[in-house]
Amino acid sequence: MSTYQELKGLKVKYLSADTSGDRLQEGEIFYNSSDFNLKAFAATAAWHSGGPLLTARAQVGGAGTQTAALAFGGYPGGSATGITEEYNGTGWSESGDLNTARRELAGLGIQTDALAVGGFISPSPDANLQRDETENYNGTSWSEVNDLTTAKRTHGSAGTTSAGLVFGGNTSPHPSYTNQTEEWDGTNWSEQNNLNTTRSHLSGAGTQTAALGFGGYIGGSGGTGATEEYDGSSWTSVNSMNTARRTIGPAGTQTAALGFGGSRVPSSPTTSNATEQYDGTTWTTSPATLSLGRRDLGGCGTQSTALAFAGNGPSPNVSSTEEFTVSLSATTAAAWSSGGNMNTSRRYMAGLGTRPAALAAGGSTSSPGLNETANSEEYNGSSWTEGNNLNTARVGLGGAGSQTSSIAAGGRTPGNIEEVSSEEYNGSSWTATPNLNTGRRYVAGFGASETAAVVVGGTTGGAPGAGTKQTATEEYNGSSWTAGGSMNTAKTGTDGNSVGTETAGLYITGNAGVEEYNGTAWTEVNDLNRAAPGNGGGACGIQTSALFAGATPYAGTTESYDGTSFITAPSLATGRMYSGGAGASSPTGTIFGGRHSPSSPRTTNVTEEFTPESTATRAVKTIDFD
Repeated sequence: MSTYQELKGLKVKYLSADTSGDRLQEGEIFYNSSDFNLKAFAATAAWHSGGPLLTARAQVGGAGTQTAALAFGGYPGGSATGITEEYNGTGWSESGDLNTARRELAGLGIQTDALAVGGFISPSPDANLQRDETENYNGTSWSEVNDLTTAKRTHGSAGTTSAGLVFGGNTSPHPSYTNQTEEWDGTNWSEQNNLNTTRSHLSGAGTQTAALGFGGYIGGSGGTGATEEYDGSSWTSVNSMNTARRTIGPAGTQTAALGFGGSRVPSSPTTSNATEQYDGTTWTTSPATLSLGRRDLGGCGTQSTALAFAGNGPSPNVSSTEEFTVSLSATTAAAWSSGGNMNTSRRYMAGLGTRPAALAAGGSTSSPGLNETANSEEYNGSSWTEGNNLNTARVGLGGAGSQTSSIAAGGRTPGNIEEVSSEEYNGSSWTATPNLNTGRRYVAGFGASETAAVVVGGTTGGAPGAGTKQTATEEYNGSSWTAGGSMNTAKTGTDGNSVGTETAGLYITGNAGVEEYNGTAWTEVNDLNRAAPGNGGGACGIQTSALFAGATPYAGTTESYDGTSFITAPSLATGRMYSGGAGASSPTGTIFGGRHSPSSPRTTNVTEEFTPESTATRAVKTIDFD
């Protein structure tokens, strides 16, 4: 006979919705008075996208946490790299390169204090090119410290820069699998007791005195799920992973580890998206899987907050980043989504307004060559409708303001004429206003309205597509244009784009730097991360929160700016350059039109809308009494 115990003095929380606005705890039970159900909060595990790496690559080293990670070295194709990038929980930015470029290296430590250990530099395995170098990262740059006792690559690692551990891997001559273990005391490496299973391409987690080694490659039989624990003196074999594989992404500690992705050679497909959790005794397969199955990836973080980045997926050398979270909250990743197509494809237009109320004016409707248009269109957040035309057809014009209170100025009219005129738009029609002091084409514009607008840069003289770049700034107050402060570096609208207000502007280019305007003077600030010139991108937002998307040639690369520095953001679905942008407050914004391919007609009418990452408490389970 069952025994029941009376519950005394206990109450169930009574709510009209699934959240109460106060504390939320896993297992907390409440009654929803709206749908008449007894419910509980339950933590869920899930992967979601983060900002992509600036340099796609595989065989990368990693260290740190989900919100403060480090990726270094690796193989972007051709040869090994020393590129280092930092992740802030949203996107990546470049930092100082390794002194010795290498791939298949190990990493340990944190973002501001890490070690890069071993690896090799050849495009293909070579007996003489295993590396013994160790480098220390201080948050800015790498410095060489004492070498490993034995050069190696594809080894596992654990610990910190004062108490580190590396184990297994390949040594010379290739292929030569090892079970060797080395400890780092902050100054030197020393050999310790060996692994029980000789293998390469394994992963590690934990500390120097409580480490975990798992997975790897043991020769012709392919991948292994063998797992061993290290106590600071010796290794002990424990329960194996459920899916044998090598080059797994690692995170966590000896008693709370995470393994994700990897290669299931010789199984097909060779890449895995599986995630397994280790509790100090056994591995359990998580229902959460990587969106992109991959091998040779980097990983860091904890069992409940991990980061996966880089690797080889369906295509080699990916830039994809994914975050793993066990939480009561569900995360929706930042992303670009399709909006309504413009009625007229175009490039070199003026783009202005906000995300749900954008305006496109002028531009070129064909390529090769230019076909200046006076056409303007309005966007309502879902579709474009024709507005009244500009009085003067023009391409490479500057625009400022909102959908119902804006100004367009400068540009190029047929015959390569540098236009001096400006026009105001009231939401219904365009009206001629006083001329700029200096006519110029391919200008940039920004400002809150037609009575507080700025036009800057551009070109004068020369043949189409040439001419002299300008630094001049002009400000409009609703009745006249007056000279403002000059930029430090001459720029044109084919170089980049601008956002902001009359007293807080931002001009973003990938080849002529980034500058901020305070209403009086321009100041040079941190550049884009892009190694190649980011010409012709569309921009949206404000000075302290902006997006710059698209670049030469026809790229979808996106970077966000927080008023101090740039980090990566999800890429546009349609790579393009010379597009328009709208969005008075970022990180939301809209990019539209542009030039998208080298083939005819080269212009596009595609619109994409950006939505930032968001979280919501929705891990709610209804209690079923049946």
